[in-house]
Amino acid sequence: MEERNRALAYARGISERNARQEQEAKRRAAMRLMDRGEAPKPVYTYRAPKIVPGDVAELFGADSIQNREVLPGDFVEIRKGGNAICGIYTQNFDQAEGRLQSTSIVQGDQVLTHRTADVVFRIPGYMFRDKVRNTLGHWDIIANPTTPPQGTGKVASAFADEASMLMGTFYTRFNTLYDTFWHDRKRTMLTTPEAARYVFGKEDTSNSPLTLQELYATHLFLTQDASLTRFVPSVAVRWTGEFTLRRPQEVLLTETVIDWMRKDDSRVAQFLQKAKELVEGNRRGDKSSWNTTTFTESDRTLIEFVRQTAINGYSDLFGVPQLAYLPKLLRPLGVYDDIEPRTAFEFLTEIGVWPRWYNMEINRSTISLTSGDVEEQAIVNRIRDLNPESLQHDFDNELQRLRQESSVDKTAVQDGSNRSYIANHRNPLVLESPTEMYKRDPCDAIRHDFGHQPIYAIDDPSASELDDAFSIEPVPVTTLTPQASTWVHVHVADPTSILPPYHEMARLAGNRIQTTYLPEGTWPMLPRALTEETLSLKNDGRPKKVMTFSARLRDGDGEILEYKVRPGIVRKVVTLNYDDVDDVIAWDRVHGGRAEGDRVCSSSMTMPEDRVLERTYYRSTKGSVAAHDIALIRELNRLQDVAQRHTDARLRKGAFNFSLGRPMIELTPYPLRRVAEKGWQGPIDYSDKTAWQEPQITVRLDPSFASPSRLMVAEYMIMAGRVASMFAQENGLPTLFRNQSAPAEKYRTLFEETIRTKTNPKTGMLNMVDMLPLRPYIAGAEISTTPTGHWSMGIQDGYCKVTSPLRRYSDMLAHWQMKGALLNKHALSSSTTSVSTPPVFSLDMLVPLAGIIRDRERMLGMLEARSVKYWLFEMLRRRFDSGLSNEFEGIILNPTADGYNVISTLLGFQTVVKAEAGIMETSKIGDRVVFEVNNCNPQRPYIGARHISMV
Repeated sequence: MEERNRALAYARGISERNARQEQEAKRRAAMRLMDRGEAPKPVYTYRAPKIVPGDVAELFGADSIQNREVLPGDFVEIRKGGNAICGIYTQNFDQAEGRLQSTSIVQGDQVLTHRTADVVFRIPGYMFRDKVRNTLGHWDIIANPTTPPQGTGKVASAFADEASMLMGTFYTRFNTLYDTFWHDRKRTMLTTPEAARYVFGKEDTSNSPLTLQELYATHLFLTQDASLTRFVPSVAVRWTGEFTLRRPQEVLLTETVIDWMRKDDSRVAQFLQKAKELVEGNRRGDKSSWNTTTFTESDRTLIEFVRQTAINGYSDLFGVPQLAYLPKLLRPLGVYDDIEPRTAFEFLTEIGVWPRWYNMEINRSTISLTSGDVEEQAIVNRIRDLNPESLQHDFDNELQRLRQESSVDKTAVQDGSNRSYIANHRNPLVLESPTEMYKRDPCDAIRHDFGHQPIYAIDDPSASELDDAFSIEPVPVTTLTPQASTWVHVHVADPTSILPPYHEMARLAGNRIQTTYLPEGTWPMLPRALTEETLSLKNDGRPKKVMTFSARLRDGDGEILEYKVRPGIVRKVVTLNYDDVDDVIAWDRVHGGRAEGDRVCSSSMTMPEDRVLERTYYRSTKGSVAAHDIALIRELNRLQDVAQRHTDARLRKGAFNFSLGRPMIELTPYPLRRVAEKGWQGPIDYSDKTAWQEPQITVRLDPSFASPSRLMVAEYMIMAGRVASMFAQENGLPTLFRNQSAPAEKYRTLFEETIRTKTNPKTGMLNMVDMLPLRPYIAGAEISTTPTGHWSMGIQDGYCKVTSPLRRYSDMLAHWQMKGALLNKHALSSSTTSVSTPPVFSLDMLVPLAGIIRDRERMLGMLEARSVKYWLFEMLRRRFDSGLSNEFEGIILNPTADGYNVISTLLGFQTVVKAEAGIMETSKIGDRVVFEVNNCNPQRPYIGARHISMV
């Protein structure tokens, strides 16, 4: 971050950029030696986020991964209410206490205030390009950070006009984009550069490169209202430039319905007559006609049109073509005063297409959660036919076979297959057929047997896939280990013991990236037959294959003295619940102690209040730790002590924690019954309790930072991530690191002082009042093939996520990479050859994959967050409609123009509160207030609130 700001100030210094490119070229060359099987020396290269030179090739895709932030001097297109506004970005934060704000200079050199999220297109460093500097002169961004040269807005408008004229000139060619990519090239997605190269005839790499005007002209075409019936911008369109192509059926449907309405087609009138009867009957409470009403094909076409309007109608950034025709369709019913997106939702509930509690967020995401279901079932069926033993995973027989082989000819059995792979210069983990599973685990020969040492898997009773556990092992003080120390072993479920990296199921997992958890259900990355039965570390008395990440910690200060990465076998899994463990370990590392834990545990609200439904769990919710089991309780406290030593080591290096609290949703019944998305035969009475049940919504606070067992488990996972990073770097192994840059240099002193003086030395927590003013200046975490450290975690030597391979593809990928390196070492140590096999995934494969994973994780995170928000707001709506109080206590996060942002202390949700001028002038961050939620629209989702009083 520091180098990027310095680069901005000196107009992207060419010499520094070249030096960094040379350094990266050396690193990639070293990695490619690994790809060819020539083992280089360990690579420890670190790279700060690279400077953006503004090249066209770096606007989108993998090369832009390190440069997601919008920075002063960037050309930006801002979307407000569907309208495009062009300008030059000038400021990403204002100096008010913690208030996040962006400003840009637009036409007439006017200052426009907007959200950073409103930026949908950017050209990095546009103001620092030679042509612009020659026109406007030099912008001293340090001396005048918010006031670029006069005429800046005019320059931005002139560029936009050039691109708009270019779009008009090539409009005929632009209009062939959809048919060419969907029908001719069988594509379901395209990027702005791909479309531009096609339109401007530059797909041949020997042609001249794209110009900025050509790229922006393409963006303008893809985002105009007329194009949005065919192209759907990604939520990450600003840096990916990705657009999903609507299916031809969707395009045809929209065009058909619009044509019907223009021509007053009789099919519209017939549908409206039927719908009017359904709506009026619903409002009278008389649904006697619903059983005899059927929807025709034309009815379903019109219903789908309204459905798309309801789902997409609230877009703040891009226009919704269907919305302009919604009044013409629904106004003749004479039952709705205002026709808006919310009306479309109400209409669909009143004609029996959706229940009142339907969550549209799943449909709003550009990610389809069910698109691979049919393919998954077909793959599972093939596995059952071709490799049924993979689903049964009979470890007892495997271990017996290994013992028999070992007694016959251990060396031949262990090394024979690996030698053949080395001779063929192919990694032993890689199989040729995409349907072939391992007939035997490639790592059998190098698995470490941990015997009957207990390992502890601590999780919620609702967890169906247990993918991590841990244990400790005190180290005797000897001449070889003169310092008192303890081995930590983090054991992780091992799906790669049966799944090759290029198997069709692995490819499907790579498309999904991770398991999706929503309040209404779970969409697993891997089939449940594998994650819940074969591979989960559940306590069923059977041996389990694991990947184990071990670190020897010095007892005195928690520093890592040495480490090991090994495939392993564990035999005694002890499954425990978080709440039970909390009852028997110390609370002194929880900020606020047991009192805070009790407050969080009791902070909940349920609707309907008069109906108590029992939720089904995978394990008993209590009793996993018996009060008389003194040995277990002592071991759990020893586990906590070791974890805290490592926490202290990170705190000494600047780590800190900060939590505002966030809401969690529990729905009963769970999972919710799925609502039909198409093929409606007639209205469905969702009030029929024999077939449907309105879900009970319980909102409670997330206990992650108010539970000593959860903090302990998280610390062991951090240790595993550090060990994985050390292994990857020592072996020059391409992998994906999780990085977080330190704040910009001008804010760093303030951060360091706050962290040094305000961080609680035992819990590592910063108080809200101390942290909120600094929060906007903290960089987000990123994924990269280069380890640059993780600032807020106090980790300078790199960090990888490896502890959730059952639900995260990047973790599974890391396991394949490390197993490949371990097998290489084993084969080289036991054979005469000195040639190693290449890693499973080369550096060139991982660089673009880092961007794909980051974007998919971001989109799924947004879906999960918006779904939580929907169900929270739906609960508040129910309270509002039932006449119940919606008054809450809260803490002010920051002031706004007409009130303040607040967080509810009971449920952890945030909202904007309107307040009178006197309150605004006297309130400050951290003040406690009472506010009332007085406006609620879950479908948007949106809530409004008013100030009641100060506390």
